[in-house]
Amino acid sequence: MSDRLKKGFFLGLGVAAYGKEKIQQYVDDLVTKGKLTPREAEEWKNDLMQKGQDTEKEWTEQTKNKMQQSFKEMGLATEQDLKRLEEKLQAIEQKLTEKEEEG
Repeated sequence: MSDRLKKGFFLGLGVAAYGKEKIQQYVDDLVTKGKLTPREAEEWKNDLMQKGQDTEKEWTEQTKNKMQQSFKEMGLATEQDLKRLEEKLQAIEQKLTEKEEEG
């Protein structure tokens, strides 16, 4: 894993942990002030965290798609391309073996 990718990964983990902690503090503060019941606070916190996870998944998918498009534009082979080539190579090898056995 490249250094830049590692730093980005750990930054994301840090932001997620920080965000979760801040949400908990905010919700606890609302409960302390009597603006939310503990049950409401828990539901609200869970809802906020679920929305955060959904957004993270969406961003991850968008990033993956952008990277795949960039690789395609650079002319790099995808895993599917390599599998397709391997299958073709195996078929050619099979035919060569059959011809050698015949001849």
